[in-house]
Amino acid sequence: MQEKIKQAVKNEFCKKRILVLGDLMVDEYILGKVSRISPEAPVPVLNYKGRERNAGGASNVALNMYAMGGHIAIAGVAAKDESGLWLRDFLENTGIAIDGIVSEDGRMTTLKTRFATKGQQLLRVDQENCEGIADVTKQKLLQYVTSHIHEWSAVVLSDYCKGIFESPKFVQELIGICNKNHVIVTIDSKSRNISAFENADFVKPNNLELENAVDIKITDENSFDQAGKRYLAVSKAKSIIVTRGANGISIFESGKARRDYAAKAVQVFDVTGAGDTVISAVTLGLVSGLSLDASVVLANIAAGVVIGKRGTATVSKEELVRELNEK
Repeated sequence: MQEKIKQAVKNEFCKKRILVLGDLMVDEYILGKVSRISPEAPVPVLNYKGRERNAGGASNVALNMYAMGGHIAIAGVAAKDESGLWLRDFLENTGIAIDGIVSEDGRMTTLKTRFATKGQQLLRVDQENCEGIADVTKQKLLQYVTSHIHEWSAVVLSDYCKGIFESPKFVQELIGICNKNHVIVTIDSKSRNISAFENADFVKPNNLELENAVDIKITDENSFDQAGKRYLAVSKAKSIIVTRGANGISIFESGKARRDYAAKAVQVFDVTGAGDTVISAVTLGLVSGLSLDASVVLANIAAGVVIGKRGTATVSKEELVRELNEK
């Protein structure tokens, strides 16, 4: 299996074109030094040193897949405000196609601003509109997907509950377009409305998202198994992949026993964005001819690299090949 995975990463990922559609965000960091408490209130005074910005949300999934070697297009909603214009420029300059990004009157770009010193957050300020997108926006996105669907091997729906996928009908329409055109559709969603995922190739909740979606508290392997089977039955997805942190990744498929894949033992610096890495690796693996299980093995390796980095990070094709060579 290992050699087949390595050959897919080296030779097939670069041939694949994939759309990531979902909630676009900008992660902003206001950095500085704290040396005193304000005389006005019992709060630290941050002496401003600089600002950094990263593309977050669905954008991070796109960046992960691009770093692994795929040809990536992105679709979603971002305003023509400063954050939205920065995001477009950043993604386009990276090499990701942005013609699927649309704006909506009165809707801001989701911006998360973190004030931090020496890696420690002092405060986070969110500017966002989490209400469902307008019907006209849905139609623009559906038209974009319909007109370009023949270009892609897969479509990834990245749902951070910021309004893109609030309508189950819209989600089903997107899945239907993919199914009709024999395009793999994969979903990473924080939503509790999982019945909208019928006929998706796989859905990737984490442990907490699984608990919340099916209202089963996971306390042991038995309750975890019950929750996974319940999610699979209600969603009617073809399979679900559950990321379990230190416990690795588990696969649930109808009519088959659960399969567990242990996480790689690594020094953990930051788990931020690890789920984005997993759905990216599994999706690229599937469209490159790997089985679901082999794709999950690859995803575990990729996640092990990412959590060894600080902040929201990606794993490159070269890093994956190096890790596979060490196996």
